[in-house]
Amino acid sequence: MRAFLTFSLAFLILPSLAAAANSCGPAPHAPGTPIYAPHAAFEAYVVSVHSVKDSTSPFGAQLARYALVEVVRSFHGPYSAGQQVETITLVGAHSCGGFVEEGGHVMVVSETGGPFEIVEALPKAQVVVPQGPFASLSYVGAESRRSHRSALKNASLRGIDSSLAAELRGRAKARKGERCDIVSDGTYAQVSWGKAFGGNDARSKVIFERAAERWVEIMRYEAPNPTPARDRSKRGKRALWAQVRAPINAVAHSGSITS
Repeated sequence: MRAFLTFSLAFLILPSLAAAANSCGPAPHAPGTPIYAPHAAFEAYVVSVHSVKDSTSPFGAQLARYALVEVVRSFHGPYSAGQQVETITLVGAHSCGGFVEEGGHVMVVSETGGPFEIVEALPKAQVVVPQGPFASLSYVGAESRRSHRSALKNASLRGIDSSLAAELRGRAKARKGERCDIVSDGTYAQVSWGKAFGGNDARSKVIFERAAERWVEIMRYEAPNPTPARDRSKRGKRALWAQVRAPINAVAHSGSITS
């Protein structure tokens, strides 16, 4: 009987300990494995927060935290600095809901264009590079340079030599004649082309990862057409991109941009 009570108490306490120990960071990623291509991934600051309970969730009564965030730097997708979006993040052992606070520095991901979810808490004073390919590629410090090789005409290279750039562009099947950007931080490499979004994002994107002494393709992304950034009805208006909050039971929680 004592053993049973001990087991029961441990069973009840462990989830609470897991929640308390949650670092609110990206899930571990095995090198060379595929990753999801989210609709958008960006760094933001939390403007305001409020919590709700929704009993309509298929998982029962779920505590969630709604937060209005302002984009600081877009890593991927049609969002740029200064835009504001609503996020909804579940509060639980495997989510970042408990770490959402006003003034917080966070990474936000949208798998399909809504809802937006906070998936990583970042230091308020940026002292480390966030994990994951989108963040690391965005932080490459090398100056852009043009390639003089005919195979890379109209290509801008950052942190990558011409021979490797030519190989990766060929493997990515980038279309000829389109403006192409090739960037690497040594661990990840990205080939993007066909301007579609505001800023530096592109309609087509392929990300490679260095694994087992070779470059492996882990993501291929084709932006929707038309993109939200090209919605002419919003031109000239400073409106929220996510005007309607999605119900909590529509949230497909992943907790990370990696698989």
